[in-house]
Amino acid sequence: MNVYADDAGEKRLVGKASVPADTGPVFEVPLFSAQSVIHETYIIGTVTHFRPCAAVPVAERAVLLAAGQSPDLLPGWTPLAS
Repeated sequence: MNVYADDAGEKRLVGKASVPADTGPVFEVPLFSAQSVIHETYIIGTVTHFRPCAAVPVAERAVLLAAGQSPDLLPGWTPLAS
């Protein structure tokens, strides 16, 4: 699943993570072990793309990072190559 950060109100693609497509609106990553009660919470939402050559906008489900939230804990996290 693609991971987006909020950049001055715009969604900016920052990488990909191995989050299952059937995940609900919240994805929790346990911080210390599989049974940990302390989690990092990520929001799963929709990002809409307006492509100039397409007649209709395209929407995708994605991980939406909160301001200052790090994607490093997401399973299979792969940042975009710079």
